[in-house]
Amino acid sequence: MDSTSQTPLSEDNCNVATQHSALFSALEQLKLSSSTRQKISPVDVAVISVERYLAPSNVNAKTDNISCTDVYAYDLIVTDGLWQVKCKLSTSLHNLLLRNILRSGIHVRILELVLIYDERRLGQSFVRINNLECTSGVSDVFLTVKNLDALSVWTNNDARTLSIIKMDLPLDAGRKHYLPLWNNEDPHGTVWSPNCSPVDVVFDVSKICLVADLEFFYVRGKPPRPILVRVMHKSRLRHYGKPTTSIDFPYQAYFEVADQSGVISMVLWNEVCVEWYHKLNVGTELYLNRYTLKQAYQQRSRPKMNNSLMFFNSIEISLNPESAVMSVIPPRKVQPQWCLPEVSYLFHTRSEIENLCNNTVVDVIGLVTFVGRTERLRSRGNAVPDRFWTYRWVHAVDGTSESPFILEIFSTSQPDMFNSIHPMALLVCTQMRVCCEQGSHRYLTSSAETQVFTTGYHKNQPYQSQPKVKAFIQWVKTQKDRDILAKCTVGGYYCCPSPQPTFTLNTDQSSAETKILALEDLKRELDSLQYREHKRVIIQGHIMTVKYHTWPVRTRELTHNAPQQKQQVEASVVVASTSLTPPSEGQVVESEGRQTGRDTPESSDSSAGVPRKRKRALPLKRKMKRHYITRARALTQRENPMNLLLDDEDESEEEEGAPEPQDQSSEQASQSAATVDSSSGTNNHGSTEHRSVHSPDTFWQSSLIPASVLEAIEHVRAAGDLHRESVAECFCFDDQELHLRQINLHPSRWSPELYPPQHKAHPPAACHGYYTLTILGLNQQVAVDALFLPVWSSKDPRAASMSWSCHDNSFLSCLMSGHLCPPPNAADPTDTPCPTPEEVMSSAASLEQEHVVCMLDLCLLGDGKTEVICSKVYRMSDIITPQTNSAQ
Repeated sequence: MDSTSQTPLSEDNCNVATQHSALFSALEQLKLSSSTRQKISPVDVAVISVERYLAPSNVNAKTDNISCTDVYAYDLIVTDGLWQVKCKLSTSLHNLLLRNILRSGIHVRILELVLIYDERRLGQSFVRINNLECTSGVSDVFLTVKNLDALSVWTNNDARTLSIIKMDLPLDAGRKHYLPLWNNEDPHGTVWSPNCSPVDVVFDVSKICLVADLEFFYVRGKPPRPILVRVMHKSRLRHYGKPTTSIDFPYQAYFEVADQSGVISMVLWNEVCVEWYHKLNVGTELYLNRYTLKQAYQQRSRPKMNNSLMFFNSIEISLNPESAVMSVIPPRKVQPQWCLPEVSYLFHTRSEIENLCNNTVVDVIGLVTFVGRTERLRSRGNAVPDRFWTYRWVHAVDGTSESPFILEIFSTSQPDMFNSIHPMALLVCTQMRVCCEQGSHRYLTSSAETQVFTTGYHKNQPYQSQPKVKAFIQWVKTQKDRDILAKCTVGGYYCCPSPQPTFTLNTDQSSAETKILALEDLKRELDSLQYREHKRVIIQGHIMTVKYHTWPVRTRELTHNAPQQKQQVEASVVVASTSLTPPSEGQVVESEGRQTGRDTPESSDSSAGVPRKRKRALPLKRKMKRHYITRARALTQRENPMNLLLDDEDESEEEEGAPEPQDQSSEQASQSAATVDSSSGTNNHGSTEHRSVHSPDTFWQSSLIPASVLEAIEHVRAAGDLHRESVAECFCFDDQELHLRQINLHPSRWSPELYPPQHKAHPPAACHGYYTLTILGLNQQVAVDALFLPVWSSKDPRAASMSWSCHDNSFLSCLMSGHLCPPPNAADPTDTPCPTPEEVMSSAASLEQEHVVCMLDLCLLGDGKTEVICSKVYRMSDIITPQTNSAQ
C-alpha cells in the first residue's frame, strides 16, 4: 500500500474514531499489556490488501515458527472503517491464502494478536495475526469507507515502522520489495519506476564505438567506449531470489540491442531492473556508458530476428547498479546518420501457420474471440518451492482461415496487458513458438521473449508499419461487430493440447506426464493444490457409475440484457420460480411429498444457475420448461469498437429487444419443480460425505460390485456438481469488466471497481449437460468422482483445438474422443444436432468390467471449490508400452 498520500484526521475526528474503533482499542491493549501474545475479543475487520514476499533469511525461527518449507511471508492491511494497520500473518494461516479463502475484500474476525520486536534492531516492531476466522463475500466496511488512504494508520509509536508502511516495504526486516501474489515474474509495488517520457541528454557522438568493436575491448581487457543502440527485443523478468540470499532486488532481464554493425545481448541486474525495466521498450534508443562486458550465458533462449544483422553471442553487455550509466534518447533527437536498424518482425497469418514446423518462431495479430481464465502451473525443478507460472488460453482470428490462432500466453511481465485481454480486442503477440501435438490442432505458446499488446497499448508501436498488420486492419474494418460478438466466449474449463489418441507409458515412470497415480494418493494431490493451480494426473480402474445431469435451461436461454430491461427481467424472474432466491446453506425444497434436489452452479448472482429438471421422455417437463425460461433478449450492436489499432474507440449504440410475456399462473404452478442447495460451493475431498443434491437425469451402474459394497468404499468426492467457473460463457461487451474480474486471478488489493454492486449472469456458450463418473481403483479400496464435459458443438471453445473424428456415439467412444459425433451424412458435422443424452447413455453398459486409464485435470477454483474433470479415457488396447532392450 502506498500511504504517502494519506491525509491525517483532524484532532476531533481522530478522538471520535479512537473512541469507537474496536481495532484501535485491541491494538492499544496489546501495546500496554505485559505480554506480547494476547487473545482479544473478536474484532471484525475488512482485508484491504494481501502482500507476499520472500521470508527473511535471518529471521529468528523461534519467533515465527518458520520451517524450511515456509518460503514466503505475507503482510495484511486490515481496517475496521476507522483505523487501519499492517500486520504480518502467522505461518499457520498461510494455507488460507494459498487456497484463496483469505483474500482481499472479505470480512475477517481477528481472535489473537502478537506484538513482535526485532531484538537485533532498535525501535522496530510489528503486529502479527495468530488466529482469525474468514467469511466469504465483500465486507460491509467497504460500503461506508470511500477513501481508504484517509484512514489513520496505527503503529507502536515507531517512526521507522510508519516509514516502512508509507514506503510500501515488508514489515519483517531483510526484504526491500513485495512480490506479486500469484507469480514471481511480474513487477509489483510502488518501488518500480514507471515508464515516463525521456529527458534531454547531452552526449558526444564522436566518442562512440560500434557493437562489432566490443569484442576487441573484451579480448584486450580495456574499458569499452559508449555505444548508441536500439532495443530490438525485450524479455520478461526473471526473479532469482531465494530464502537463503539477502539480495535486495534479485531480478534479471535480457534485452537485444543493435546498431548498424550487429546485435548483442544486454542484461540488467537487480536495482537496474527496478529503475529501467519499464522505461526500456522495443524500439527505444539508448546511449550506454560505463557498462561492463562479460562472457555470454549460452544456455538461455534467444529471440529470432528477421534481418541480416550479425548476432554477437559470445559476449554480452552487463549493467550493474554499481557502474551502469545509460540514457534514453528522445525520438526527436535520433539522427538518420546513426543508421540504427529498424525493429524486425516475423508476422504470419493463420493460414500460414499450418505449413510451419514445430518450434518455428512467429509474430501474430488477431481479433480476440475467446479468453480463458487465468490459471497457474507449478514450476518444476526450481530451487524455490511453490513457484508458479501464470498463463491463459486465447483464441484470435485474422480472416485468413476458419480456424483461430490458439495462443497459450504465459505471464510476460506485462500484468496490465495480460489482465486486460478480452474478446473483441486487437491482440499482437511477438516471438510465439509453433507447437504441433498429435491429436490436437497447432497452437502457439509464448517464450521468454514474448511481448503482448492489446487494445489501448498499440499506439506508437513499431509493428504498425508492417504490411500484414495493415492488411489485418483493413479486414477488421469490413467485419460487423454483431457477427463477431456472436462468436465470443470467455472463461470455463479449457483443455489444450488435446490428449493424444494413444497413451505411451514410460516404463521407468520418470516423466510426470506419463506417471500413473494410485487412487490412494489422489487425495494428497488434491490437498496440495493451490489457488487456480492446474494439474493433470493419470489414474486407472473401472468406471462403476455414470450419471447425466442437464445444465440449467435458463442459463442457456438468457442473452445479454440491456440495463433498461433489468427491472422487467427481474420482475418476470421473481414470478417464474421461488428457486431464484438463494436459500440458506443446505436448504432443500420439497414438493408434493417427493424430494427432487438440485445444486445451483456457483455464481455471484443467484439467478445465474436456476436448476431445471428436464427429460426428453417426459412431455410435461418440456411444458414446464417453457414457463421457467425468461425470454428477455437484447441485441448489442456497436459501431466498430475494434477497427482502430491506435487506442481510439468509438462510442457504442445498443438495440434492445422487449421481453416476451409469460403466463404468470403457470410459472407459479411450476415452482415446485426446482430445488436449490447452496452448499455445493464448499466441496470437501476428505472423508466427510459430500452432500450432492443434484439428481441425475439418467443413471447407469455397473453390476461388478453391489451398491452396498460400493457405498462402504472410501470415496473421494472432490468433483461435486458442475461449477459455473467450469463452463465458458457468452461474452457481453457491456459487461467486459465483470468478465475480466471473473476470469482473472483475485487481486492482492481491494478496489471498488473490481467489485461492482450489480452481478449479472451470462448464458453458457455451448453446454447442455455433463456426466459424473465414479471410477473404482483396481484394488477396490478407493473410488473417485470426476466430471466429464463432452464437446457438444463447434461453439464450444474447446472444439477449436480438438481433432473432430467420427465415431459411433457410444458412451465409451465419447469418453475416448471428448465429443459427441453427429450423423456422418450431415452437411456441417460440427453443428448438426447430436444424439440425446439418453441415447448416449444407453450404451454405457459397454463399460462393464472395462479396464480403463483416465486422464484427470485438477484445478482449485478457490473458496473451497475443486474442479476434477476427466479429459480422456483410454482402453488398455490404446496403451503403448515401449519395448525394452533387456531381451537383447
